[in-house]
Amino acid sequence: MMARLLCGGLVLLLAGCAPQGQVEVVLDKPDPRRLLRFYFGSYTAGGADPFSAGILHERGQRFYVDPAALDGQHPGMGAALLRRTRGNVLGWDSLGAFLDATYYQARQLPPDMEAFKARWPYRGWMPVDVEGPMTRARRRIFVSESALRGALAGYQSAGRRLHYAEGTAIVADHYLDGTLIEHTAMVRRMDGFWDFATYGPDGRLAAATAALPRALKTPLQCVGCHFGTKLFEPERSFPQPAPPAPEGRRLYHVADAVRNEAVVRHFEEHARRSDTVLGLYGTLYAAKLLAGRDTLTSADRALLAGLGL
Repeated sequence: MMARLLCGGLVLLLAGCAPQGQVEVVLDKPDPRRLLRFYFGSYTAGGADPFSAGILHERGQRFYVDPAALDGQHPGMGAALLRRTRGNVLGWDSLGAFLDATYYQARQLPPDMEAFKARWPYRGWMPVDVEGPMTRARRRIFVSESALRGALAGYQSAGRRLHYAEGTAIVADHYLDGTLIEHTAMVRRMDGFWDFATYGPDGRLAAATAALPRALKTPLQCVGCHFGTKLFEPERSFPQPAPPAPEGRRLYHVADAVRNEAVVRHFEEHARRSDTVLGLYGTLYAAKLLAGRDTLTSADRALLAGLGL
């Protein structure tokens, strides 16, 4: 009788045995539940909660993935997962190998930049040039002005937090010595997380970034910065210049009129990281409106008034 109960009931929780047909996921990372919601939400329709979808289960602070439920969302994904387990456990490296092989297929992101720009054509978008520690490349980041206005309009009702609408894209073109070497992109999902994508020098989806100082796997390592609380330069010092650093320049290339200390302190956008966005895009857009106060439309004035600016 004891043998039959070894992997059942309370003993299951104490022994850590995976329920029949399921695989334990062991990440040894801070807040593993949040990480798993993001990673396995990528395998649900539109990016839904993987716990509600039955892909993930939590028992006694242990987490399990159900390959059969994964197959129900994407046929063949369960088998792809099982090929990477060791002793019926999926660890960090094994999860990375699974994501490398299946993430882009599951998310159905545009296969190349031509298709990406056909869907998000960069028209009516605010460009921001940044140099910082994540890469030695200079990034030209594009954010839709309508998405920015929507996030700013909802700022007060969201508890003084910037939340972007589902389907919002944020794109960065990376330049090294004046040559375009890759693109990175974020697309907002229905579950509040972002899909991450890297497009290589050929314009096609790539498994990792290429720019120095080190490659970052997509999406496995994207969340290390976006989900964390560490402050980065040049955002931490803005609107003042960031201090010198061995890795190179850290700078927002914006007009002096947009370096508005009061607006920066009003939003504290980088520190709050309310939508896991690291940049100062809402801050810069609001500061840009204020800098052109004499030519504002009535809608611009109403937006700023609603923000208390």
